[in-house]
Amino acid sequence: MRVLLVTDGIYPFAMGGMQKHSYYLAKYLVREGVRIHVVHCGKDLAEGAELQHPAYAGASELSFSNVTFPALPKIPGHYLRANKLYSKNVLQQMRPFLDDFDLVYCQGFTAWAFIQAREHGELRIPVVSNLHGYEMFQRAPSRKDALGQLPLRHLAKKISLGSDAVFSFGGHISGILQRIGLRKENILECPIGIDESWLVNGIPPSDGGERRFVFLGRDERRKGLKELNLALHGLLKEGSTEFKFDFIGPVQQVNRIADARITYHGAVREEALIKKVLRSSDVLVCPSYSEGMPTVIMEAMASGLAILATDVGAVNQQVEGNGWLLPSPEVGSIRSALEQAVRISAADLTAMKEKSLDRASSRFTWGKVIKRKMELLQLMLDRVT
Repeated sequence: MRVLLVTDGIYPFAMGGMQKHSYYLAKYLVREGVRIHVVHCGKDLAEGAELQHPAYAGASELSFSNVTFPALPKIPGHYLRANKLYSKNVLQQMRPFLDDFDLVYCQGFTAWAFIQAREHGELRIPVVSNLHGYEMFQRAPSRKDALGQLPLRHLAKKISLGSDAVFSFGGHISGILQRIGLRKENILECPIGIDESWLVNGIPPSDGGERRFVFLGRDERRKGLKELNLALHGLLKEGSTEFKFDFIGPVQQVNRIADARITYHGAVREEALIKKVLRSSDVLVCPSYSEGMPTVIMEAMASGLAILATDVGAVNQQVEGNGWLLPSPEVGSIRSALEQAVRISAADLTAMKEKSLDRASSRFTWGKVIKRKMELLQLMLDRVT
């Protein structure tokens, strides 16, 4: 199988869940004997720099092209215009080589120009798209955010309906796809994966001392940081000294709580440091308004943490008996779950953590996920070619 993988960035040259997914997807498809050419938008990278990075050592069936992501004036609609222009530029650069591939796998909005070419009869190979969380169809934290979702919905729907097949992480995401008009046979359900290097070797018994919570993510409204802070203020006013809370990510100073029990690490790119913080914690907190299938939850499960998260996207595929699955990111619900996590017995907390680790290792390692991905891609190819 020969795959053209188009993404708006790839780890470790770009950070984010989709960028890390692109990295592991390319890495493990190559291990399955697939020939992969990745088109991404790595900034200021010299030609051939990708394969010189240790992350891609030994990947002989992997090659790269780098296309600059357009820098447009930040006026209303610039994000969608930039994505369309990037997709168009990628198609233009790769057009002479498209017959070398069996399919195009497009991450995010990068499929736009390829779908247009397919509709106009200019592209013979199928287009598979993966928009990950379809957050624009999920609950918005404010009226302003809801209005901002509308143009994103239009493009996401066009890409999804125009693709030969669409990948879904399952959970609520497959329901979203069916509601916007996709047929079940065009929805390919496959979870994200976790590299086995993340798996810890067993869960040490809890000593019953203070609970360690951790939040890992960007400081953006849909991540529920405002609601989490309000819930934490409530716990702190009670004078509880039985917990500590670590924040990993670029949390703005205005959104930080000044308290000895709370530590802000800022943006952390070093995987070893992220692993160290996670493995010294008990509970990951992910109170988002919208998500796909968060990589951070997978990393926390593999690190042996219980999970406190909202039931959005495909999170319910990750959290089942190994934590607290909240119906929405309401302040009261978050605070109540935090209080339960502080007071839960050491034995019950250890049982939750063991379930997280078992779920990650038995269902979500990339070695298992890539088999499912390969099977679905081949089924799609057999159907459309």
